[in-house]
Amino acid sequence: MNSTTKIKTKVNADQAINTQTGLDTVSTGSIVVMGVVSAVIGLWAVACFVGVMVSGGGPLELAQSWFSAITGM
Repeated sequence: MNSTTKIKTKVNADQAINTQTGLDTVSTGSIVVMGVVSAVIGLWAVACFVGVMVSGGGPLELAQSWFSAITGM
C-alpha cells in the first residue's frame, strides 16, 4: 500500500536575498578594512626605512651596520 502526501511550502525569497546582500556588504567592508590597514603598515615601514637611511648616513652605511649587527663584528 503506497500513499503519497503532498506538502506545500512557501519560501520567502526576499529574506534569502536580503541575507545574501548583508553578507556581501560585510565581506566587502572587511576587504576594504584589510586593504587600508595593509597600506598603513606599508607606509609606516617605508617611513621607518627612510628614517634609518637619513639618520644612519646613507644606504652604504646602513648595509655596513646591518652586516656588522648580523655577524657580530
